[in-house]
Amino acid sequence: MSPFLQQIADLFYSTYGAHVQRMAFVFPNRRAGLFFRKYLSHAAGRPLFSPAILTINGLFEQLSGMQPADHLQMLFRLYHIYIRRSASAESFDDFVHWGEMLLGDFDDVDKYLIDARQLFTNATHLHEFDKDLSYLKPEQVEAIRAFWSAFRPDTEADDRNRRSFLGVWDILHDIYRDLREALAAEGRGYEGMIARDVVERIRRDEACHLPYSRVVFVGLNALTRAEEALMEELQKQGTADFYWDCGTMNAAEGGVNRVMDKDNKASYFIRDYIRRFPSMLTLPPEEPNEPEITLMGLPSRIGQAKQVHELLQQMADGRLQMDDEEALRTAVVLPDEQLLIPVLNAIPHTVPHINITLGYPLAGTPVATLMADILALQKNIRTPLGRPAECYHREVTAILNHRYIRRAAADAAAAILRDITARNRIYIPTTDLARTPLLTLIFRPIASAEALSVYLIDILKGLNGLFPDRDEAPDAPPVGMDALEREFTYTYYTTLTRMNGLIAESGIAMSIDTYTRLLTRLLETVSIPFRGEPLSGLQIMGVLETRVLDFDRLIILSMNEGLFPARGAAPSFIPYNLRRGFGLPTFEHRDSVWAYHFYRMIARARRVILLYDTRTDGFRTTGEVSRFVHQLRYHYEVKPHELTPTFAIASSRAPMLRIEKTGEVLSSLEAFLGEGGPALSASTINNYIDCPLRFCLSTVMGLQEEEEVTESVEHRLFGSILHRVMEDIYHPMHDATVTKAWLGSVIADRHAVKQKIAQAFAELFFHDKEDVRPLTGQNLLTAEMIEKYVIQILRYDQRMAPSFIYVDSELQITSAFPLSDGRRVNLKGYIDRIDEVGNALRVVDYKTGKKMDMNCKAPATLFDSANAKRQSAIMQVFTYAWMLHTEGRTRSLPLRPSIYYVRNLFAPDFDPSIYAAKPRGKKDDDLLIDDFVGQQLPAFESALRTTLDALFDPRQPFVQTDRTDLCDYCAFRALCGRNKRE
Repeated sequence: MSPFLQQIADLFYSTYGAHVQRMAFVFPNRRAGLFFRKYLSHAAGRPLFSPAILTINGLFEQLSGMQPADHLQMLFRLYHIYIRRSASAESFDDFVHWGEMLLGDFDDVDKYLIDARQLFTNATHLHEFDKDLSYLKPEQVEAIRAFWSAFRPDTEADDRNRRSFLGVWDILHDIYRDLREALAAEGRGYEGMIARDVVERIRRDEACHLPYSRVVFVGLNALTRAEEALMEELQKQGTADFYWDCGTMNAAEGGVNRVMDKDNKASYFIRDYIRRFPSMLTLPPEEPNEPEITLMGLPSRIGQAKQVHELLQQMADGRLQMDDEEALRTAVVLPDEQLLIPVLNAIPHTVPHINITLGYPLAGTPVATLMADILALQKNIRTPLGRPAECYHREVTAILNHRYIRRAAADAAAAILRDITARNRIYIPTTDLARTPLLTLIFRPIASAEALSVYLIDILKGLNGLFPDRDEAPDAPPVGMDALEREFTYTYYTTLTRMNGLIAESGIAMSIDTYTRLLTRLLETVSIPFRGEPLSGLQIMGVLETRVLDFDRLIILSMNEGLFPARGAAPSFIPYNLRRGFGLPTFEHRDSVWAYHFYRMIARARRVILLYDTRTDGFRTTGEVSRFVHQLRYHYEVKPHELTPTFAIASSRAPMLRIEKTGEVLSSLEAFLGEGGPALSASTINNYIDCPLRFCLSTVMGLQEEEEVTESVEHRLFGSILHRVMEDIYHPMHDATVTKAWLGSVIADRHAVKQKIAQAFAELFFHDKEDVRPLTGQNLLTAEMIEKYVIQILRYDQRMAPSFIYVDSELQITSAFPLSDGRRVNLKGYIDRIDEVGNALRVVDYKTGKKMDMNCKAPATLFDSANAKRQSAIMQVFTYAWMLHTEGRTRSLPLRPSIYYVRNLFAPDFDPSIYAAKPRGKKDDDLLIDDFVGQQLPAFESALRTTLDALFDPRQPFVQTDRTDLCDYCAFRALCGRNKRE
């Protein structure tokens, strides 16, 4: 089918020939004008002066002579006016949000030619107001009455919110008038003000002088009243012509034009425009058309972008490339513009050229990411009393890992990052970060918005000295950044400079938070245009850019309710009923606009592919397909061809991994057998029993988790601190008798206990023995919990015999265990505590985790990897007992393994002893394991030997565990493909 713009070009050239160059054509956007020029050139077949190509806003600006006002500058001016009119002391920080709403409302008031005095009048006495609303429709008057009836004096007195609203409402007309007057004095205006000025002047002068023989309005829709008024005035003069893009009839029997269907919101405006603004020339009738519609649901936003690759490959139909004209007749439409970069990455090589209408958002560039991290740094920086300012580690890490900083200060950044991790530094003094001039610029506290503006500019200049070199040598090759990133940085620099200039000119004081919000909002409005030939290649565009353009093939992404059509309406200070009553746009207006865009877009297409996200995330995406798809299906009885993309996935279950005991793996493993070589601990043997593969990766191959800064004490570190405190408390009593009186004195001296805890934190958490600091926040709560456990351990120790001998703590012991083939395995251990109680030598292990069963049926059960309730703690303390016996360090006393589960210390029946399995009717005392050698040694040795024989058997590979519950907190779960429990 012929595109609508081609029909217009052919019609006008065939009718007016070269005289068309004296006309002006007004389109919804500039892109439409470019396509129109192309079609007009084809129609003429020879060189021709182009007619004037305008947008409706461009026509208003040409007729007005006013210049568009800067939005931020208007916001500052509006604040000054508000403060003067309200006599309020409200800060700009509090004003900025609803000030934005007021600017939008004032723009609507002028675009729709609303009498601002009537709109912003306190109309609680409606009978005095009715006569002024006589020009409105009855339903509009009723909407206004419904709103103001809620503000009658008898109900207003008790409602503070309504009084506050009316207090502002009463001065809005004065604020509106003052803003217009101030802008007019400078020859500037916002869009609505410029449009209103043009319409009122034309009506006043009863003439509109334009240098064109005719003004042709093409493909407009959802006009404001000001736009309608301009068209009416030009129509009266006989200089205007109008052509409305109504799509075409569908090809089905009894076909209907969906854009013109009175039961379709798409026709809400267009039917009225055709009646009021008829065309002078008649377009030739179009053939009916019914596009082939395909609907595809994918459970991913990015998956939609990836699917574009497959669709474009299919369209190439096996050819190496699409031809240029074919690509130009194909468009990818993005209602969600955040998918631009994923879509660009998905374009296949079969597409020779790409034209992008959206531009690259400045807020998504690397320099914007760096500056956002720097602004977050300033937000969270703190200045302790009497000490240098300190920066939060997350922002410091993000900044130092940014590629710009890595390039500018690679060595210094790497050294700081290593220091932060090694010393677990949560807050880092700025003095420790200022290692290069650039880092000194970044890591310093900023106290005001004024200082922040200079600070940001200085940082941008410090990035490889890019600025102000550009002005001196704009064609110089980039230094340290490629040309694209240089352009990103330059655009950020100019945007920031412009904003700082406007703020300085306004004289408004604001907080750093407000400055940051303004900058963020300004960045969101700036995009960096892509350079290219707009009339060549695949077209990638937003929904608004498709207006008046027709394509043979359309790929429309994000066909989800809430994205197409977009949800919600612009925030407004004017209540809904008043907007509806005075004819201002509401969400119904927005719905009609989106419906028109969709049905007009697909009307002349041969093939339409609709992609939508099937996921539900609770906010942005509902997983529901757009209402327009339902309307096609049920109202127009169009049955889209539904496809579910399939992906080549080999298996939903990761294959079992195994590492053979050969080569370097076997060599590293056998090092544990050599005299003087590395040794296995009881915990690493437990690790092997739980998962041989994890043991291989961590112990044999030496892979470790990447160190990170931890802001709170994790479970393992909690136990280490507790162990260290208990060791320090009992340190003076090595091989000494501990009495109840001594324990009582320790319990009473809480300050000394707290000091030992703080010292343990300094050494184990902050990694600096000398940095003993007051604990705060969550660390303070953790310290208090550790203190309670320590005191309870000491109180339990008081309950033992009148005295006991404390032998040692954190005792390091080594031994060699014989395998069945005669080889010997090096073993090592760190025994938490050894004491002599009664006639036994207790081997004590402190445990901060959940208590497990303290009954050991048989030593073999301690090595059963399939047993989810395997008592790994008993296996560990039994190993310590075996080593003490083997090395002859038992003091000729029976060994009594014991476990202090500190969580259970507060129970009145707490017992750290281990018992054999309890047959029915037998007393606990008969089952107490108080002589490890006599009761458990042979069976334990046999079970341990069986396990170690398997460990060192080169024929048995290291394999993954079958118990996936053990993978939940494993450091290697991603490597094994077990990120989630199967």
